[in-house]
Amino acid sequence: MMMLQLSSHLDGWAVLGMAVWAWLLVGVVFLGVLMYEYIRLFLAYRAVHDVVITRTLLNNLPVNERSVVSLSFYGADVADFMANFRCEVVDFVPSNTKIDSLPMTFLLGELSKEQGELVVSYDVYAHERGFGLFGGVDWRLTTPLGLLIKYHHTPMTDIEGIKDVRVLANFRAVLQGHLTAISRHSAIMGIIKKRRKGQGQDFHQIRAYADGDSIRQIDWKATSRHQRLMTKEYQDEADQEILFLLDCGQHMRHVQFDDDTTLTHDKGDNASHLDMALNAMLLLAQVANEQGDSTGFVSFGAVSDKIALPKKGGGVISYLLNQSFDLTASTNAPDYMAVAKTALATQKRRSLIIFITNIRTQSNDEIVGAIQLLSQKHRVIVANLAEQDLMTKLGDDFDNVDDALTYHGVFSHVYTQKQHNAELSAKTRAMVVGCTPQELPHRLIDAYWAVKKWGVA
Repeated sequence: MMMLQLSSHLDGWAVLGMAVWAWLLVGVVFLGVLMYEYIRLFLAYRAVHDVVITRTLLNNLPVNERSVVSLSFYGADVADFMANFRCEVVDFVPSNTKIDSLPMTFLLGELSKEQGELVVSYDVYAHERGFGLFGGVDWRLTTPLGLLIKYHHTPMTDIEGIKDVRVLANFRAVLQGHLTAISRHSAIMGIIKKRRKGQGQDFHQIRAYADGDSIRQIDWKATSRHQRLMTKEYQDEADQEILFLLDCGQHMRHVQFDDDTTLTHDKGDNASHLDMALNAMLLLAQVANEQGDSTGFVSFGAVSDKIALPKKGGGVISYLLNQSFDLTASTNAPDYMAVAKTALATQKRRSLIIFITNIRTQSNDEIVGAIQLLSQKHRVIVANLAEQDLMTKLGDDFDNVDDALTYHGVFSHVYTQKQHNAELSAKTRAMVVGCTPQELPHRLIDAYWAVKKWGVA
């Protein structure tokens, strides 16, 4: 009001001169503030440059599940006059993972040596198995007034801790999803691990001689000691080796039409046939391990094939997870005869061979020859996968000609596949299981328990 009253007593040139001086004063003040902010930002940038970053997380990430990654910051020389600078950091995660909680924001003063170590965490969602590589960390420093922004990049080589990670099949989720069904089927089938008397090579016990025992089994030292005939009893080799032949060719790339891979999509419904086959293998390996059986696999048609010899024991699941984490379905056609010859060369002992594949009509003759070759020495189970989308179509209602034609085409295809499975079983004497990937775990376990119960492997 005083300025307005003063200006009312002055002429126009005087008012203009005062305005110019006022703007000059404002400009000088602004430039001073800007210079002060710039100096503080430069010092803050130098402080950030010296920060030590350590990344920690589990060495292995389960696919289709969230995991926590932590970044620890310490060692910054932060003065009080730049403590209120805002820091935003972004971590470069592997390409087969996603994040939704970055950037992470904090004040620069929280990095001061007096405050100690600052730990910030974010969730990472792994959506694809394989090897992943972390990158560096990007910084964005903003002055308190928001006038200036400075970017900084901490390269991967300067970050301590984890730099790469393996994304494995999510066995915990697989086991939890099927545990109830496993227990129920186990009770129904009545399968328990037990020793069987026989003429095998595994010594069981020494007992009194009974009519019908072979004279060759008499233990003469025990007979002398007990003053009566004593015989050695052996048990059949109840444990067996299971070798999966995993098709990683072009037909195992199929995924459901719903390709939603957002962070809320945690159930893995968009998994490929190969992913579902690996889940089924891990589940059966867990069941077989409890029966004293060993499990391994041979991949064929993959980008890079692998051979994992059968093993058992407490670490069998970790062994299979680490051997199979980077298996990737390729665009190659599966070579059934080649993998059959590989299996014969790998498995000298009579074993249970389990094919998991997606057979097309033109491949029938080739897989028939491969199964017949394997059946000369081994017991063979074939799991022929069918697309879940087609099965879903059979349950849809239709009220027009196009939907009716679609239904008829799908029904004809599914019926033809069932016929091919029956013909394959008749020609090879193998146990052929036709199912969708979602049904595969239970169907394989049922087939395995049938083999164990009747002792035909």
